[in-house]
Amino acid sequence: MRVPAVLLAASLLAGCATAETPLPTPGPVPRIAVTPWHAPQVLQWAQAYRDGFGPLPFDVEVVQAGVAHEGVRDGTYALAIGSLDPDKDWFATPLGEEALGVVTGSGTGVRQITRGQLSALLAGRTTNWSAVGGSDTPVLPVVPLPGDDVRSFLDEALMKGGAFASAARLVATPDQGLAVLQEDAGALLLVPLSALPPHLQIVPIDGLRPAAAGGPADSAYPLIAPRVALALEEPSGAIRDWLVWIQGEQLASSY
Repeated sequence: MRVPAVLLAASLLAGCATAETPLPTPGPVPRIAVTPWHAPQVLQWAQAYRDGFGPLPFDVEVVQAGVAHEGVRDGTYALAIGSLDPDKDWFATPLGEEALGVVTGSGTGVRQITRGQLSALLAGRTTNWSAVGGSDTPVLPVVPLPGDDVRSFLDEALMKGGAFASAARLVATPDQGLAVLQEDAGALLLVPLSALPPHLQIVPIDGLRPAAAGGPADSAYPLIAPRVALALEEPSGAIRDWLVWIQGEQLASSY
């Protein structure tokens, strides 16, 4: 018995209708690296962008400067943000600056400081706060880890190639530094303004204070670290949109 062609075609179509088309496998979520001393501000930007535009289609991870730089080079990270120097032919764009404020423990008795005094305290040449008009309290410098991008900035902008004190307490993040500040009355820390708790007062350097967090920094203030975003090539899509939004926020805060 022959099956009519019309019935055969209908049978074939029915079979096709029940076949499930596999969904495309999503690609990996892009990862963005940010160095620890720039993380407080960058994470604030990420939260503000999420609040305004919905979930971020990328992950933001806090990693040490060397890890961030190498991760861009080997493709682990689509972008890195910090006081970083791009390799030759990389994409780089500025994302404002991070002012570092001088804060001290509760027992220093210091209300102002000079740039020279600050470098001497961090280097261990001055070991007691009484030498700079403060209390008779030992100085405990608190500095970023070797290889950190902000430490490299301090090496060039403040220490001028001189070493930090051998007895300095090394910390990986601003939060670790602030914890030491609570523990030791003679502690000395340079903290990003975006990570500064409201109860802490900035000690002026040569009579100068950094601008409020999020605002334009006074160019005369000596400790303003550059912040850049770098990648192998210019980002596109959501990452580019986020960078443009950040730069717009920076421009708006300068007025």
